[in-house]
Amino acid sequence: MSPLKLLLFLFALSIVCCSNETYEEEDMDVTDPVDPVNYVPNALSDYWIYDVESTSSDIPEMNFTGTDSLYIATSTANGFTYEANNGMAALGTMNTLLVNGSLSKTSTTLEYTGNLDLPIDISITQMPAIDDLKLIDLEASNGEILSNFSNSFSESLDLQGTIIPIEISYDLTTKKENFYPTTALNGMTYTNVYEATVTLNISVIGTVSVFGISQTISIIQPQDVLSVRYFYGGNIGLVRAESVQGFELGDEIILLIQQSGGTDLTTSTQTISVEELNSYLIN
Repeated sequence: MSPLKLLLFLFALSIVCCSNETYEEEDMDVTDPVDPVNYVPNALSDYWIYDVESTSSDIPEMNFTGTDSLYIATSTANGFTYEANNGMAALGTMNTLLVNGSLSKTSTTLEYTGNLDLPIDISITQMPAIDDLKLIDLEASNGEILSNFSNSFSESLDLQGTIIPIEISYDLTTKKENFYPTTALNGMTYTNVYEATVTLNISVIGTVSVFGISQTISIIQPQDVLSVRYFYGGNIGLVRAESVQGFELGDEIILLIQQSGGTDLTTSTQTISVEELNSYLIN
C-alpha cells in the first residue's frame, strides 16, 4: 500500500472510531442502580454521626452548632426506626423527621409514616398523620413527584385572650431531584447519590368578630414553611440535608394583634440548617 493510501485509510478509520465513541456517549442513559446498592442500611448496630449547623436572624436560640448521633433502634426485614442522641431529641431537621416516625423499605423505595410537625408559632393540639410518604423511589425520573398529601383541619387560636377558630390547610410533597453516579458532598466524594426534596406548604385562615360581624382573615397566606433537600449515598444512607423553615404572618392578623394591644410580635421567622455526615458504621 502506498504511503498516501495508508494515510487516507488511517484517517478514515479515525473518523469511524470517533463517530462510534460520540454516539455511544450521547446514548448513555444513566439510571439509578436497583441492586445491590442499599440506600438505607438498617442493621441494629448501624450508626451515623452528623455535624449540625443552624442559623437564624430571627430566633437567637436557633443559632447553634452540634452533633447528632443517629442509630437504628428497631429493625425487621422491611421496617425500622431510628433514635438519636441516646434517646434525646435530634438537632437536625431531617434527623428529627426520621426519628419521629417509622420507615419501611423495598429494594427500590423508602417510605415514612409519622405525625406532621408544623413549624409555625401556633399551638397545635392535633398533629396530622402521614402514612407512606415516599422519600426514595429508584424507579422515578428526575423531577418526578414521589408523594403528595393535602388536607385541612380546624384548630383554635388564643389571640390576646380571645379564642378564635382557625382552619389550617397543608400540602406535603416529596420530589426526586437528581441522581449522581459520583458527586462531591461534605468535602467527600460519594457514589450512587440520590437527591430529593420534601416541601411543606401551609395556609391558615381565622374567623373573627368585628363589631358583631364575622370576618375571615388570612393568618398565614399559602407559603412553604419547610423545605428540605436531602442526599442519600449508596450503601451509606443519608449523607447530607439542607433545610429552610419559617413563616410570615399575614398583614390582617398583624394589624389585629396590634389593635388588641400586642407589642411583642414576631411577624416572620426563618431558620437555615445543614446536616453533614461526619462518620458512620455499616455492618
